[in-house]
Amino acid sequence: MGLFGKGNILNMTHHEGLPGYSDKTAITMELDEEHRCLIFKARAFKKPEIKLPLSKVISSGNVNVAEIEQQSKVGGAIIGGLLFGNAGAIVGAMTAGEKQKIKTLYIINYEGEAGTKAIVLHDNGSNMNFFKFQKKLQEYLPKQQTKEQPKEIVL
Repeated sequence: MGLFGKGNILNMTHHEGLPGYSDKTAITMELDEEHRCLIFKARAFKKPEIKLPLSKVISSGNVNVAEIEQQSKVGGAIIGGLLFGNAGAIVGAMTAGEKQKIKTLYIINYEGEAGTKAIVLHDNGSNMNFFKFQKKLQEYLPKQQTKEQPKEIVL
């Protein structure tokens, strides 16, 4: 079975797309190979289990998103002032600004009753089996057809 198990379960944080689940709900996502579906379960709260047949999944993968955090100049001035007086307040106000943080989201696109839908999840950093899970999942998804390159280009 290996050190990290079969690699069929990931611990994630839900952002949107699962009915009845709120933002930042801790969930497990399981690849059920026998029944060919993804199973989503809340880890801490009593929520209904959600099953998504793999036949409906169009694509899945990571997307990097940049988040910009605004740091308060007033807050920096107050903290600097408390610690180092007037000079600290000036330096605290000057050093506050924007800080960029990269966040990786896991997105599953699937065919719903009313068109294409998406489930957006965030990896909480404890998934040692992520690449193993993704490789297994890709084996069950329909292959993306690529357009053939023309053999000859005429202008």
